[in-house]
Amino acid sequence: MVLLIIVLLMGVSAVAIESAFTEQKVRDDSRQLELMVRTAMLQSEEQHRPYAIDLTATTMALHPVEDAVPDDAATDGAPKSDSPDDVQVVSHLTTPNQLLMPDPEKANVWIAMQPTTWVFEPGELCPAPRVRLARGDAWVEMSFNALTGNVEDEAAYFP
Repeated sequence: MVLLIIVLLMGVSAVAIESAFTEQKVRDDSRQLELMVRTAMLQSEEQHRPYAIDLTATTMALHPVEDAVPDDAATDGAPKSDSPDDVQVVSHLTTPNQLLMPDPEKANVWIAMQPTTWVFEPGELCPAPRVRLARGDAWVEMSFNALTGNVEDEAAYFP
């Protein structure tokens, strides 16, 4: 009888531990995306140049948008050198986490994020819409404040 009780307790605790690990992995990736959005807004303002976040279903990349070199600035075809202040971050989502976006044709339906780029122009509003970061049945849904880039609304579900 004692062994049966021990086995039952171990089974229940294993499910709880797995759920906690899943929640932590989803929240880590959602915080990374939130940080990238805020960083893109801040860097675009500080450096007076656009920053972009490239998104796919499994990766996020933050980088400055390459400026077109004016014709009167002869550089012999050499690319413009990066400033030491440039921020560039590439983050791979923790497998099998994935980014989802709302289906434009159906309410309350989420589809895999198509490769897309959010461009953050200096002095402009945040272009980031609502996104959902999912791992199996668990998810965190975020919408960003247009002025600050901070997460404005957040909902989560962890079974």
